[in-house]
Amino acid sequence: MFRSASRILMLALLLIPLGAVQAAAQEDARQSFSGRLASLSHFLVESAELALSRGQEESVRAFAETVTENQRRFVAELKEALVEEGVDPAADLSEQDRNTLQALESALQNQFDNAYFSAQAIALESMIQLMKDYGETGPEGSLKTFATNHIGGTRTLYLRAQDLSVP
Repeated sequence: MFRSASRILMLALLLIPLGAVQAAAQEDARQSFSGRLASLSHFLVESAELALSRGQEESVRAFAETVTENQRRFVAELKEALVEEGVDPAADLSEQDRNTLQALESALQNQFDNAYFSAQAIALESMIQLMKDYGETGPEGSLKTFATNHIGGTRTLYLRAQDLSVP
């Protein structure tokens, strides 16, 4: 009897760190996913604001308005999921997104529209892949549900950005 209780206690002691490691890994996954997603969303909004002031074609301004409206809803729903998960993502742009935004800001006027659509398509494609991956492998919860629910709308914006881009 003592021997089997001792084994159970040893097994329990071994599993506690494993559970803690798994919980930490899930928290890291949530933090990483939400931080990258927030940065991409922030980039979409910042670059859309830039397009509203610099865009030459009406299609650029119309797309920028659509992105801005879409991202307002997207961010509001993301914040709800984050609160439910207890995650606080970094609010700043990643270095990569900041560099892309700076490149857009310094683009020649006659090249801006196409550069904007190209940057949007790349960011949206990254968002789609990020949400797809998290939806497949991320821990269960509100963020995973959010990811799977928002792939379709993001894909629609991505396809529009691609169509509007001049090769």
